[in-house]
Amino acid sequence: MKQIIFLTTLLLFNAALASAAGPTEQGKPLASASGFELRVPAPGPDAIADSILQEAIDKVASAGGGVVLLGAGDFKLSRHADDETVIIKSNITLRGQGHATHIYLDPKTPPNDLRYFPVRIGSATVPAHNVVIEHLRYTGNDKAIGGGSIMGFNARLDEKESLLLSCDNITVRHCWIYDAKQAAGCTKAATAMYLAKYVIPAEEAKEAAVDPEKVRTGYFDADRMATQFKNWQVYNNYIETCGNKAVELAECNGGLIADNHIVNVVDGPQVIFGSRNVQIRDNIVHFTRTGINITEGSHHIRVSGNHVEPMPEVSKKAVLPCLIFRTEPLPLRSTISDVVVTGNIFRNQHTHGKCTVRFVTRPEALSCVYEGIAVSGNVFDGDVQFCDVRTSGRTTIRDIVFADNVCEGALLSEPQETMASSHVVVRGNMLRQAGNMMLKASNWIWSSNTHVNGTLEIAPGARYNIIRDNVTAAPVTDKGTDTVLTGNVVMKKTEAP
Repeated sequence: MKQIIFLTTLLLFNAALASAAGPTEQGKPLASASGFELRVPAPGPDAIADSILQEAIDKVASAGGGVVLLGAGDFKLSRHADDETVIIKSNITLRGQGHATHIYLDPKTPPNDLRYFPVRIGSATVPAHNVVIEHLRYTGNDKAIGGGSIMGFNARLDEKESLLLSCDNITVRHCWIYDAKQAAGCTKAATAMYLAKYVIPAEEAKEAAVDPEKVRTGYFDADRMATQFKNWQVYNNYIETCGNKAVELAECNGGLIADNHIVNVVDGPQVIFGSRNVQIRDNIVHFTRTGINITEGSHHIRVSGNHVEPMPEVSKKAVLPCLIFRTEPLPLRSTISDVVVTGNIFRNQHTHGKCTVRFVTRPEALSCVYEGIAVSGNVFDGDVQFCDVRTSGRTTIRDIVFADNVCEGALLSEPQETMASSHVVVRGNMLRQAGNMMLKASNWIWSSNTHVNGTLEIAPGARYNIIRDNVTAAPVTDKGTDTVLTGNVVMKKTEAP
């Protein structure tokens, strides 16, 4: 009896799928519903797909959710008077036929200073939940259009009534995303200096930052922290964008940015504005300005298994850090903490600075503390800057573990009078740079490191450092004050065979 019921159900289900072949009327493709799936044939490059896509999404959403299955071909979008062309609603899976399904903003669209979302997850005031975007190609044509930012698949809640809302359980996977200011992400307006709809110039931002009437509590507000975006996953995508962050998770509690191939982006993946419990792992990132960004109040972040390096065509004079810890241009006192960085390859041999890691507190910020950061088992093919060369007086680095890494470049530090740092443990690393490594900081522990081709020098003015059990190619030089030197060994040279 059970077998008869199962076979009857299966036949009815297959019949329903067969009826969803996408009928046409006067040559125009229409969508047809079949249970949890609505099939939408591509209208082609000569038609505008705005209403076709939105009507299909609305129809599935009104039925409680399901799959909007896009056919192979072109879905060309136009720009509307508001912020977006198409809004993806709750419980929608937008699925294409792989690279053959192409959604794009018409490259002939006139430029406009407004930030724009051709395909938006939720609206500016109404969030969307349980959304999946997969197996399709998207082109923003941001570079061709110019003007404001043409976004990818993003949720932005930027009106006053939406700041305590969130878009939760969002997945973007197995997509090809080209030429969008950001490929995917979520954000809210951090403070009033970030106007909701306009991309404002730097000078205007600086003016807003010193105006008390324009600076709100922002993301530090307890209610905002309790209503962060939740469970965002962006993985297994090919991302090639022209600017800004490839993927940005802002005010996000619980996220994954993984297994993406990110090429020729200005900035790689970013967590910002108090984001937490986010993993950035196993991505390949080739950038032109910065690689992975851990920024403005983010904490409990794991960065693992990534390969990050600048594009070959970048300026040789640029800094171009592969991993950057930084603030935003906001008059705030913030903390970036509890970050684990493990198993990555950070490579910068393209520039004179060869910077792989950098700390930057922006001049507009009041201060930033970088603490509780564990960096282990990585390869740094370039210099590691445990210093802030821009605004050292506003930066504090403390409680850092830098262990079991392979370093081809220098580990750079600053005197205590220049930048506050303490309880930085440099332990068990393979330091391959030829010549002396200079320690300028105070209250550091430098232990069990192997200086293959050089040694360590403690600079004048450095105080209370513990230097022990290191293996060096030449004796350690101590010009500091109250240094503890114990158990260090000079490796004997062997005869070449």
